[in-house]
Amino acid sequence: MTFTRFAIACVAPITLGLAGLSAPAQAQTATASSAFERAMLAEMDTSTRAAVSGRATGGNTVAAVIGTTIINNYEARGAKHPGRALTIIAIDYDRGVAVLGYDQETFEVVKFDKKTLRLTD
Repeated sequence: MTFTRFAIACVAPITLGLAGLSAPAQAQTATASSAFERAMLAEMDTSTRAAVSGRATGGNTVAAVIGTTIINNYEARGAKHPGRALTIIAIDYDRGVAVLGYDQETFEVVKFDKKTLRLTD
């Protein structure tokens, strides 16, 4: 076996393994449809709708702005784990519930007002 064949035989499984790891992450990336985003905006009061619409430009989606606003409101209210990185795992806008994640094992459910995006708990 030549060195080239040996190198390909070693590198191919590693490459396929790495490609497989990124596939689930890409499959879970979801974007809200424009109709759904319009429905979320319609639920908001006038000032909140204007603020969200104003920030949803340049590639920012309405859903992303809503998530960022919820995180900002959570931090301003007093985070349970201040200083730790925080992400939105899921938002159930209809119920006014968001799941925040600190890492792969620590999650927190918060409730928010759909009209103002302020936390209600």
